Amino acid sequence: MDKAMAYIDKLAAKLGVAADHVYGVLVKQAVANGVANILAGIGLIAIAVTYVLIVLHLRDRFDVSAWTVVGFVAVLTVVTPVFAGFPILSEGVKAVINPEYYAIKEILDTIGGK
Repeated sequence: MDKAMAYIDKLAAKLGVAADHVYGVLVKQAVANGVANILAGIGLIAIAVTYVLIVLHLRDRFDVSAWTVVGFVAVLTVVTPVFAGFPILSEGVKAVINPEYYAIKEILDTIGGK
């Protein structure tokens, strides 16, 4: 933690602002990243649900094997967005709930060289 505070102080000195300001900016950025991740996760899941509804509608209108259509759509358009969407959504919610953690994590990652 001492390294993190030293890093904040050095960064603040270079920017010509108070260390509290730098930390505040990092916290706000963590919230902004969290909101963006929440929107991206919801968007990916919404895409998956939309495709399922479209396939169900098309299945009723055309004489196509239901298993063929469902299998194709599930693999290409549902499974991938859902598996990508939930982790993104989770990270976003955590960043909005606890932005201070993500601000400190970013500082420590920068100090440690990721």
